[in-house]
Amino acid sequence: MSKRKNIFVAFLGLLKVKHTKEFSNQYFNEHPHKYNLFGLSKMLSEYGIKNAAIRITDKKKELSEIQTPFVAPFGGDFAVVDNVGSSEVSFLYRGDQHVLSTVKFIEAWSGVALLAESAPSSGEPDYKKHRTIEWLQLLIKTLLFTAGGFILLAAYLQSKLYTSLGISLLLLVNFGGIFISWLLMLKHLHIQSRTADKICSLFKQSNCNSVLESSAAKLFGVIGWSEVGLGYFAVNALLLLFAPALVTCIALINIMTLPFSFWSVWYQYAKAKQWCPLCLMVQVLLWAIFAINCVWGLIQIPELNFEILLTLTMMGCGHITAILGLTLLLPQVNSGKTVQNLRQSLNSIKANEDVFVALLKKQPYYDTDCHSIIRFGNPDSPLQLTILSNPYCNPCARMHKKIEELLQKTHNKVCIQYFLSSFKKEWNTTNKYLIAACLADDSNSALHIITDWFEKGKPQRDEYFKEMGLNIEKPEVEAEFQKHESWREKTQIRATPTVLVNGYKLPENYKIEDLEHFTDNPIV
Repeated sequence: MSKRKNIFVAFLGLLKVKHTKEFSNQYFNEHPHKYNLFGLSKMLSEYGIKNAAIRITDKKKELSEIQTPFVAPFGGDFAVVDNVGSSEVSFLYRGDQHVLSTVKFIEAWSGVALLAESAPSSGEPDYKKHRTIEWLQLLIKTLLFTAGGFILLAAYLQSKLYTSLGISLLLLVNFGGIFISWLLMLKHLHIQSRTADKICSLFKQSNCNSVLESSAAKLFGVIGWSEVGLGYFAVNALLLLFAPALVTCIALINIMTLPFSFWSVWYQYAKAKQWCPLCLMVQVLLWAIFAINCVWGLIQIPELNFEILLTLTMMGCGHITAILGLTLLLPQVNSGKTVQNLRQSLNSIKANEDVFVALLKKQPYYDTDCHSIIRFGNPDSPLQLTILSNPYCNPCARMHKKIEELLQKTHNKVCIQYFLSSFKKEWNTTNKYLIAACLADDSNSALHIITDWFEKGKPQRDEYFKEMGLNIEKPEVEAEFQKHESWREKTQIRATPTVLVNGYKLPENYKIEDLEHFTDNPIV
């Protein structure tokens, strides 16, 4: 199944940046700002690619001076320009390669360009992990198709079907029908296929999408004709391979399908007034099966008895089962795309600052001005996060990893402070040790101290601090500990971890990783 290259993945390819199609496609499709240059710039930065947007006034003169590749707003969308010649411009637009004269390109281009420069360190986050997963998925698919192909070939050889040219041709035509029906299904599901697009553009007055999206494209408004075709041809092929003795019954069922071809051609000509080449190819294949059956004398009218009626009924049920199974399965196959679209829509709403501020102000507010010594990031940031954390809390450990990722993604643009809590009073000494460690650290690396605790120290409890020579009886340690206790009593917050954004509790529909979109402007 081929997928249309999105603007981001195409740009990564031209920049020769290491990436995997699956992750990069998902990352782009779910990004809240994928429809603007700001979002593309943010995505490139996440991949470690330096980029900047420019606007040129004299497009005709300066176009040839811009280093390719670059992203250009074009025709209400974006294009990736990969080559600017003396008279022509080559670019990728909506998944297809185009070449336009320089004059026509300039007319549709806004004059804005997003330039990017990759470095040896540029690449997809967790590239090796995603690459391994991609290879494993490819291996599984290869093994699946190889095993399936071997079973079909073994059945063909074991039944000695190669001795019958008629049955061999029937198999070939039915496998052709499976392929064409599969392409029809991709068009119906709006999944990009270059092969399907090329076939659908064979005629001047052809539009597969127009026919497939018409009211007559589905039987009873539920079952698509592509599912009917795929189920029909697939069951035929399996019966020929594993039960070739039923070939005369298969021929009789084929005769029953022929009236459909007349209706299909009439509908496209008289009603839709558009031709669907893929649909026409299906009709040709139905008649090809009929012709082969006639030439090799496979059409025989059997005596109607219980055995024949039972066989035909079972075969009919097999076709119906395959068709209905595909009808139920296809929405699941296409659900990934639907989920991505929903996530992008949700992320776009969540990344809207006005929406976030409106929801944030509805949350409880707590005074966070009594600054904690456990503090990292940019103290002057407009985004001030306060976390109530427990050194022995597993969710707090997972939250800390997300905090690290947030700081990394935002280049420490966020200010984060921790107030400590504990499950038991006797475990308060751990809080004091962490406070003492942060006070004693000359390099001001509180983040490293907390990270090290959650990764190594938590199982050892207070034994972890013995070799550090920390004195938790110092007045400054006790004063800081009491500050944490007083703040907790004042706010009456007990759940850990609790995240406050500029004093307001983080809305339930937001995760801490969503805050990367609000690092530049004051929130409240």
